[in-house]
Amino acid sequence: MNIITVTAQILGIAAMVLSVLSIQCRSNRNFFLCQEFAGVLFVISFCMFGAWSGAMMNFFGIIRPELLRHEKTAKSAITLYGLLLLLAICALTTIFVFHEKYYLILIVAAAQTAGTYAMWTQNGKSIRLSQLFAVSPLWLLYNFLLPIPSIGGILNETINIISSILALYRYRKTGFTKR
Repeated sequence: MNIITVTAQILGIAAMVLSVLSIQCRSNRNFFLCQEFAGVLFVISFCMFGAWSGAMMNFFGIIRPELLRHEKTAKSAITLYGLLLLLAICALTTIFVFHEKYYLILIVAAAQTAGTYAMWTQNGKSIRLSQLFAVSPLWLLYNFLLPIPSIGGILNETINIISSILALYRYRKTGFTKR
């Protein structure tokens, strides 16, 4: 492995730590904040790998929580449609500018669509269920299919699945808070 690959793997692992911590946040505000910082590190990591669909979808993942953290815009249908439009633009950019393989784009676009809708609901339980059954399994598949598999990405999604189960169990009686 060269220095770029090692650095990309280290950044991916740091992003994984933030992402895993976000799942255990009781408040959506802290959840979204951790997701944003993890997204920044994943964007840099995927760019270093040349995994453009992962980088673009994580770029989208940085913007998404910023819009969803604010009460005034969070539940607006316009916000949801705007996010889905931005997601489509990211996917099309990946296709036409970076010429990424279509199946890789479809995998991460499906993951981000499921995650976007769940986050838009502002329902902590729905967010964790989406993470458990759609977002993490699809990103896990993506990370395995990359020419240089992302260790941070694989660990992230594996741990996120376990962490989602733990969070659902942990907050089963008290519930999640909206803010």
